[in-house]
Amino acid sequence: MTRTAATLLPAWLVLLTSLSSHLGLAQEEPPPGAKEEILQTLFESRDEKAFKAAAAAGRKAGVTEQAILEARFLFLVDQEDFKAVGALAPTLRKQRASFRIDDSVIFSVPEEFFAIIEYCYALGALEEGDLTRFRRHITEAFWLSPRQATAFAPHIDRLRRDRAIANLKIDLNEVFLRQEDSREVTLKGLAGESTHLVVHFWSPWSNETEAHLPDFLAMVEELGAHQIPVVSILIEAGNDALGEARKFRAALPGEALGNWIVDNSDSSLARKLRVLDLPTITVLSAEGSVLFSGHPSEKQLWSTLQKVNPGLDRPRVEPSLDDLAPSP
Repeated sequence: MTRTAATLLPAWLVLLTSLSSHLGLAQEEPPPGAKEEILQTLFESRDEKAFKAAAAAGRKAGVTEQAILEARFLFLVDQEDFKAVGALAPTLRKQRASFRIDDSVIFSVPEEFFAIIEYCYALGALEEGDLTRFRRHITEAFWLSPRQATAFAPHIDRLRRDRAIANLKIDLNEVFLRQEDSREVTLKGLAGESTHLVVHFWSPWSNETEAHLPDFLAMVEELGAHQIPVVSILIEAGNDALGEARKFRAALPGEALGNWIVDNSDSSLARKLRVLDLPTITVLSAEGSVLFSGHPSEKQLWSTLQKVNPGLDRPRVEPSLDDLAPSP
């Protein structure tokens, strides 16, 4: 599952109670357990072909269009196909007239369904660059269902981030300190002859940084094979952070893990790039232009990297949801 599993989907997944409690859906009952299995397959579809097959099977088994639309919505969100999410809005609005809470698989009250209609319209407006309509619809979505705020908020953050960095130029000659020996280095020096540089913002105290470590190591290996350097930037500069960072790095496998430096507290690169979540990956050109900045599981990261070098192949290493859960 992509980054949406960690940010966009949980607000709806926590509403997903046992499927069997929402199965009063058909006039003619299929064999015991069949509908539960079909619904599980429907909500866990990983590609368009699998989803269409599951939806067809669901209709034969008596699964309502309400449940299928809910599954479609989550599928498109997980695929990060926000243009398609926006296009789904009129269909969901049409369904509103016949919405029955007893037919819902993921919602507890009607307002939660009404909120995702507004959410879809908001994303459609965002895709079209209409910020006035985006604000109106996303505000209505918040009003209708505040507890889904964790799903709505990332789009606002992403919008503000992308607008802030659109014309930003990073000074690659700025001085940083290497973690292992406090030697002064620059991003330009670490980039060497490469036309691009990938920056990894992290913290040893970030559970999600640790959860995404296998994915990061696989990314470093793939980028290294195509001569694209990676620099990891510790966002805290204090002694405690440096001590924990040494322990963290000492436990890492292998040696070719890129360069590890400490953010400049007087002129923080993390603050310039509006880094709000860890880990964050930023792709820079040799001129300092920001080509991407966001979570490493965002599909836009690899679409950006593959424009830089079409030979890159995204490693399929994904964290489990258990790894992403907060520590007790």
